[in-house]
Amino acid sequence: MPSLPLLYIVLLLPLLCFASDDPSITFEELYLWGKNEYTAGNWPDCVAYMRKAIEDFRYLEDESADCRKKCTTQVEKGGESRLSRMHEISEKALCILRCKRDRFTERRPHLRKMANYYDFQERKPYEYLHICYWNRKMLDKAVSAAYTFLVKNPDHERVLEGLTFYMKQPGYKEEMLVDELRSEYEKRFIGAVAAYDEESWGVCVDEMEASLQKLMMEDEKCRFVCEDKLDWSSVDANPEIDVLFTSMYASILRCQHNCLYKLTMVNGHKIGDSPIAAHYEYLRFCQYKLKRGSDAARSVASYLLFDRNPLMLRNKYVYTKEFNRPDLFTPYPEMVVIYNQRKLEERYLTFVEESFRYVNNEFPPEKRDDYKKFDEEVDIEDKFDYNAVRTLLSPEECRHLRSPFSSHTVDSLVSELTRRVSVLFPSISAPPLIHCASSIQQASCAKPFILSLDSGDCGEWLGEWYTGCSITYCT
Repeated sequence: MPSLPLLYIVLLLPLLCFASDDPSITFEELYLWGKNEYTAGNWPDCVAYMRKAIEDFRYLEDESADCRKKCTTQVEKGGESRLSRMHEISEKALCILRCKRDRFTERRPHLRKMANYYDFQERKPYEYLHICYWNRKMLDKAVSAAYTFLVKNPDHERVLEGLTFYMKQPGYKEEMLVDELRSEYEKRFIGAVAAYDEESWGVCVDEMEASLQKLMMEDEKCRFVCEDKLDWSSVDANPEIDVLFTSMYASILRCQHNCLYKLTMVNGHKIGDSPIAAHYEYLRFCQYKLKRGSDAARSVASYLLFDRNPLMLRNKYVYTKEFNRPDLFTPYPEMVVIYNQRKLEERYLTFVEESFRYVNNEFPPEKRDDYKKFDEEVDIEDKFDYNAVRTLLSPEECRHLRSPFSSHTVDSLVSELTRRVSVLFPSISAPPLIHCASSIQQASCAKPFILSLDSGDCGEWLGEWYTGCSITYCT
């Protein structure tokens, strides 16, 4: 058998190493090699290295989260003493070390650069992959890689231009627009919305409930990953152990608290301020259509824990009048647990950010409650004054406000009404809009509070779609 040229063997060595699944070669090395092959125009190896890097990164994330979940479950809870609590933490640490050694072996190095980790979180490898696939004349793969990148980075001009170019090529099909990293939660949510659009109310409820369950699993996984990715830049160099512990814990908790915010993106689109609220927005409507009023009421109450949108407050207002059962509006217990946890996290993070602020070599002055124990009380009662809505406007005031002519009386009425409304909605962001139309209109903002000015239903609380004369406040 003829011998291979020496140069060819040297060039082949990296490929042989990565093909052997050497645990010492991680996504960081593979990513670097992939970028080098991209620069050299070696498209097959660019694809091979990038695919292997993505595979290794996902393996690292999944296995690390699984180890933490397993050890959190297996280690017995400690007692109330500090030593007992520290023993629990130490047992968990030992469990995690053993688990990771089993999954990754002792040969896998620690993360070298956080910048590489963030690149993979932002799907950066796909920015290279789509070009490498295109140069290999693999249109379907190029489209999928570009689309996968754009789901996370929808405003990236160069990749947008690339995808637009691919969509004009012979052989392009819409089915090629596949997000390779779409989670099971996203698939379920998209399926539930499709069922909603098709008025398949039963399927909508089933899929949305399944999606909500998958969402909670994604949040849990994200929280475990946060424990593995401490942002050392946030850790003060002060050698005091309590200061170090506070810095580290706050860094991890901040990451964990942001997990749900990251999950508001589905298929490249933000589904609202809270993904939990977004699920209950669809659930309450589909349940109502199935004449499951009790479930719809609980979904409304659960939504309002996470988002105080006036449109959902109105749903509670309308359902309460229809069902005449205020007691139905009780949030689901599992949502109360999540809400309580998030409120306490917000409270702690606010304390750290405000109390540890160091400006001009000074900490904030001491406050009376600085040395008190942490307040763990969370109030879930809905304190919105629904009865006050009924008395915001009188028939005479509606008559003046719907007048087509501006006057001092109208201006004074608007100012007075704004004062009344601001008691209910302190977050009013702009002057109100008074509008009369015979056709159906949609509110001009995402969180509107709309009152009818028509003589037949003066002061009635309107929904997102309405006709006639009205006054709209954006909150």
